[in-house]
Amino acid sequence: MGEVFRAGYQPQSRDTHPDVDKFLMRAFRNMPVWKKAHLVDEATKGIQQWALIGIRHQFPNISQTEIKFQLAVRWLGAKLANHLYKNNQGNIVDAESIQLALKIADIFDSLEIPYLIGSSIASSILGEPRATLDIDFVADLQLTHVPSLLTLMSEEFFIEETMVTEAIERQSSFNIIHLESLLKVDIFLVSNQPLVQSEMQRRQQLILTENPQKLAWLPSAEDIILQKLIWYRMSGEVSDRQWRVVLGVLKVQADKLDINYLTQWAESLNLTGILTKALQQAGVTI
Repeated sequence: MGEVFRAGYQPQSRDTHPDVDKFLMRAFRNMPVWKKAHLVDEATKGIQQWALIGIRHQFPNISQTEIKFQLAVRWLGAKLANHLYKNNQGNIVDAESIQLALKIADIFDSLEIPYLIGSSIASSILGEPRATLDIDFVADLQLTHVPSLLTLMSEEFFIEETMVTEAIERQSSFNIIHLESLLKVDIFLVSNQPLVQSEMQRRQQLILTENPQKLAWLPSAEDIILQKLIWYRMSGEVSDRQWRVVLGVLKVQADKLDINYLTQWAESLNLTGILTKALQQAGVTI
């Protein structure tokens, strides 16, 4: 097991004193999962509100339909915005990434599709809560699921059958877009990679909302850390964002971590050096 707050500790932000950072990490560690999920949704809504303020400042006299279109341009790009939103008369709903993830999780559960909510959201739930527009799933979708999936999603989401079937056949990924909030969701197919298989086997069901209580499947903290370290290495080990996520999960989970699992996989994936560095900066020692 790990021991917390050793020499070399690095705060999550350069302008945060280590003692303040440690206090915050302890608070997140003791906070119920559903409360952290609520913080994530509130922070994500804040991103949307600032974007809308900017649009209204730039175009003070445009209609609600045009505001939605301009938000789509900023979040999805002009081509997709023109395709989906130019004549869309619906109102903009709050961008709540957790609530949208739960909506998709309900659909997967109803079709008995094994899934987990990916590390962008999961790292905010099990680490440092933060706003995120990145919603991703790993799902064990089969071609037999496609007709029912399209039926259940087509009213609220932009989803294309060809894109889904090609992703299943290639074991790759596809995107869907929630038409009201404009949030994009990436769905990755379960691959045969050993780490992905292990991640699915070790997934955990957590309560993400209270009143009503809703549960969803998330990866373990250890698998989040390993996946983020892989992305960090792919970025040339220069992504401050990915590194902050890794440190956040390590600090918040601390002595709950299965260090043996982490170190064994790190050795297998040639991540031992950067895992050792992360453990030191998170104040967690073996």
